[in-house]
Amino acid sequence: MPISLVEQIIRELQRLSKSERKQKIAEYLKTSSLDFMGVELPDIHRTVKNSIKGLKLEDLPRFMEELWSKRIFEVRLAAIDVLKVYAKKGSLEVAMKLADKWVGEGDTWGIIDPLCSPTIGSMILRDPNIETTLKSWQTSENFWRRRASVLPFLYLALKTQYVPEFNNRILRAVTPHISDEEFFVAKSAGWVLRELSKRDPKIVEEYFKENRKKMSKLVIREGSKKLKSAR
Repeated sequence: MPISLVEQIIRELQRLSKSERKQKIAEYLKTSSLDFMGVELPDIHRTVKNSIKGLKLEDLPRFMEELWSKRIFEVRLAAIDVLKVYAKKGSLEVAMKLADKWVGEGDTWGIIDPLCSPTIGSMILRDPNIETTLKSWQTSENFWRRRASVLPFLYLALKTQYVPEFNNRILRAVTPHISDEEFFVAKSAGWVLRELSKRDPKIVEEYFKENRKKMSKLVIREGSKKLKSAR
């Protein structure tokens, strides 16, 4: 009986695993309850790319859901890799429904971050109405969901797709979190501000002038690294 494509991917990842990498990543991602194989990111990306070549776009949701059902860090990263592809051309409703579920089940930045940028980030490029869902995450008690409400906007601030018209959208997403005392949320807000400052330092400098008193020390430190006047 032929094995499934998901099982083929798992076997390939097991073949590529390294015990020293497994120990290192387990120690690095302390918040995660997932199991680890110890596979390098380029190997995961290459495995997924080769595996989905023959699949139709409409086949991807079921495939990625099966991957996600495995409580293994690298296999879930493989699922996110598939979602990255699907999010650019597939149904936004289906893609966002999966992203919403996976953010709720994520327990480490190692999963949340690639879900946000570029995955959800590419969705808000296709349809700004996706931001309505992200806005509803801003006050969540789940700090990973709060992190996920801002990090997709990092994708908009990257040089590859940035345009000045994105400035206000990015700053609106950051603002609810500049006083957040949760490390992972404040870190993400500062990260997005720092990236935007590379594109438009003046607007970020002005933002610091207007909001500095409300900002946590972490947001100030992370967000101002590229701004001499804002430190």
